[in-house]
Amino acid sequence: MNQEKLINWLSNLKPQLIQFLDKLHVNNGFYNYSLSGDIIPSTIKWGLGNAVFASRIYYLIDALNETKKKQLISFIKSFQDEKGYIFDPVIQKRSRIRRYYHSLRYIDFPNAFNEQTRRAETRQSFAALDSLGSRPDKPFLHIPYTHKQIKKYIDRMNWDMPWGACSHISHLIFFIAINYRLFRVHQENTDELIHFVFDYVNQKYRQADGSWYNKSSKIPKFQKINAAMKMMTAFQSAKLEDFEQKEELIDLCLSTVNEGHACNHFNVVCVLYHCSLRTDYKKVEIQNYYIKQLEYFKSYFFEEYGGFSFLKDRASPNYYKAVITKGLNEPDIHGTFMFLWGIALITKILRFEDIIKLNIPIT
Repeated sequence: MNQEKLINWLSNLKPQLIQFLDKLHVNNGFYNYSLSGDIIPSTIKWGLGNAVFASRIYYLIDALNETKKKQLISFIKSFQDEKGYIFDPVIQKRSRIRRYYHSLRYIDFPNAFNEQTRRAETRQSFAALDSLGSRPDKPFLHIPYTHKQIKKYIDRMNWDMPWGACSHISHLIFFIAINYRLFRVHQENTDELIHFVFDYVNQKYRQADGSWYNKSSKIPKFQKINAAMKMMTAFQSAKLEDFEQKEELIDLCLSTVNEGHACNHFNVVCVLYHCSLRTDYKKVEIQNYYIKQLEYFKSYFFEEYGGFSFLKDRASPNYYKAVITKGLNEPDIHGTFMFLWGIALITKILRFEDIIKLNIPIT
């Protein structure tokens, strides 16, 4: 694709995305995950993740009106329980067998009873509500707040699978920061706790290539990059403007052949974005890579529907290990959010904001 066609595609993207979300919207803040392949009926109370993705897409393209805001806020908050978690019980139920299997196969038991997924869904819901100009009814306090508890939390993670481990480091940083910002929880030592988390993780799990993982394990490059992406979101949540080993991370990203689903594509883009904001190292190579990625992203786009698919040529069948769609040849709301977030980052670095102006999501 030549650059003129690419620019034309980007300039027409926003109205297509709005039309796609309109097709997915059923009523009162409930959105389908895919156009026609969802296997959970809309008459059942589910779809928290779909509403979160819709909220964040609207925020990215700056297309929220008051009616949509109120509907989405009410729908998302309706999933918060008395303990402060915001999660989807239907997804929890439908993922049970696969969670148990994963826990046994990988000797990874912390999420056998859905604790990590509930924490992840809660984090995404808090971020979505923040982007809607709202907040949850209560803070999320099921995180460690002492040095001893933080060390235990960090070391319990499976650092042989660092994408998941770093994801939960990011959740920890996010909740420490947002609990203070929205509810003034632990206001006397929030900054100290955040720095303690980063210092401890860096000391024990930061490696020479810039990523975070167990040094004794053989970690594939895509896992290293995916782990680094989660740490970028942690830095973003903490509003920390700088971090070490940016050049090493850039080399790691540029040496990787990017294949797979929307998350893999986005993660490379995200790490390069956060690194390149703070250094000119391999600036031209990054720009060239980004142009190619935009072309590749477009191959996941369904022009006739106005959305992206999470997998190549089909909607994702799974969400948090729960089977939720038939995986048909159509776009879905998860893939659309991930690719659009990547486009937002790329267009900032390429300075394409006169072509399409997108917000960077709260995360």
